[in-house]
Amino acid sequence: MNAAIYCRVSTEDQEKEGTSLQTQLEACLDYCQQKGYTVTHQFSEAYSGLTLDRPKLNELRDLIRTGDIDVIVIYCLDRLSRDPTHGVILTQELEKFNVTLEAVTETVDSTELGKLISYIRGFASKLEAEKIRERTMRGKLAHLKNGKLPQGTGIGIYGYKWNKTIGKRLIIDHEAETVRKIFSMAINGTSIHKIAISLNESGAVTKSGSLWHPLTVRRVLNNLSYTGKTYFGQTKRVGKNKVEAQPEENWILLPDVTPPIITEEIFNRAQEASRNAKQSRPLKPNSHYLLTGFIRCSKCGSPVGGTTLSGKYKYYQCRGASPTATRGKICDAHYIKADEVEGFVWEKLVKLLSSPLTLLSMFTDMHYDSNRSILPMLDRQIKQLRNKLKTYPTKEKNLYDLLLHESVTKDYVLEAVDKLKQSQQEDERQLKQLLESRKKSVQARQITVKLTEFSDAIRNSLADDISLEKKRAMLEALQVEIQAWPGKYRFTCFIDAELTSDHDEKIESAFSEKVKELEEQHPEINFGDLIDHSKQLPEDTFIGRTSNQIKKNLVTTEQTSA
Repeated sequence: MNAAIYCRVSTEDQEKEGTSLQTQLEACLDYCQQKGYTVTHQFSEAYSGLTLDRPKLNELRDLIRTGDIDVIVIYCLDRLSRDPTHGVILTQELEKFNVTLEAVTETVDSTELGKLISYIRGFASKLEAEKIRERTMRGKLAHLKNGKLPQGTGIGIYGYKWNKTIGKRLIIDHEAETVRKIFSMAINGTSIHKIAISLNESGAVTKSGSLWHPLTVRRVLNNLSYTGKTYFGQTKRVGKNKVEAQPEENWILLPDVTPPIITEEIFNRAQEASRNAKQSRPLKPNSHYLLTGFIRCSKCGSPVGGTTLSGKYKYYQCRGASPTATRGKICDAHYIKADEVEGFVWEKLVKLLSSPLTLLSMFTDMHYDSNRSILPMLDRQIKQLRNKLKTYPTKEKNLYDLLLHESVTKDYVLEAVDKLKQSQQEDERQLKQLLESRKKSVQARQITVKLTEFSDAIRNSLADDISLEKKRAMLEALQVEIQAWPGKYRFTCFIDAELTSDHDEKIESAFSEKVKELEEQHPEINFGDLIDHSKQLPEDTFIGRTSNQIKKNLVTTEQTSA
């Protein structure tokens, strides 16, 4: 029989400090040899048994589904899972693919009673995990009472190494010199960006061996520990990957745990220099640019931002053409004259929005009925589904609890759980579709509102007088994107790209052709209704008047064809 071995410990510390993984593996290998099993796969990991999402366990579950193994060997049952619900799920998978579970130190009874015992053991194992958590916290508090810092599993702060025996930090001389250099440069007015560049050029690396980033420099400058003050309880871990800041009244000061690298005076002077730099930083004249956020480099794809040369000449420049604290120059793009590219974009936009064809395409792309009151209905359906999805975990737990009753068989429970899972997946699929529909409806509504708001500005072609904010709002409404290279620009937006050509050269029959094309693309839309829908727009706006022009053109086309 082909066997797979699975070994687990709860933390990486246990793996490093002890031999539990190795002990488990050796015991499982001896067991397989005695049974005459052929070991084809071995899985070992340091991970909590309270979660089902474990890298090596996921690999094992994938292997189970292939049918390549006959038996899984573990050291004891709680190595597979400490959560009884997860234990039942894994047992169900094993039975589905005819794979046997065996433990070195325990007999895994395949009877209903044995499965119930395993389920109860899972509860006991979960309770033990909670006790371990509580004992860990008590141990930390004991360290605090003795004036020792409970060191976590992190690498610690830059400038120090951790002495586990005495529960204190010790200074690393060359790192301490770097810390002093950071504070000295900050006091002298050097920005965190330039400090990071200086450190990287000198060959200094962070605690993790990485390049210095401006935010890493800022964390050093804001860390009171370098003055010799150490606080416990500044943050609290919530879940596996989330850390929350705690109120200052909950902090515990630990004297003599961290030797100072700098004085409090130096720390305060660095903070003061940082505040003064922010307050005295002058605002650049003409620092607002029309296309910021809408334009990218056509060569490297980096964002293109505005800059001013000699205090008065406005340009755009690829961000990749300038080095940062953590990378060098990645693009050789030259400066782009701001008035040139902005003039090109605005001229394109005004001409585009002056065509009845454009408006017709806009109505079509936005699905002319986007202003109808469908959002309240979608919101109600979304709320109902979300509330329903919240009930599934409780329903699943209640089903597994039925295993404790002798009158209910395991097959009945597992079948009910399977149906519940299918129902949950269907509801999740429907919710995803509803959310996508709502997103599209909201986007269409927002675009319509913005275009209507600025329609008079378009009509008058206020290329010079319209405010920068309104121009940018129009670019956003039309989802404009610009790819630029000095002297070469590519303009795209949500409107049909063909409509960006010279409309003055279009003959009247082109309108009829466009209507026919749109009818083929959108057979669900009645274009008579589409034109009628335009009556909902204000008559004294550009869009309202242009929609009337569309109607006139459509009538003229129909009369001509007759």
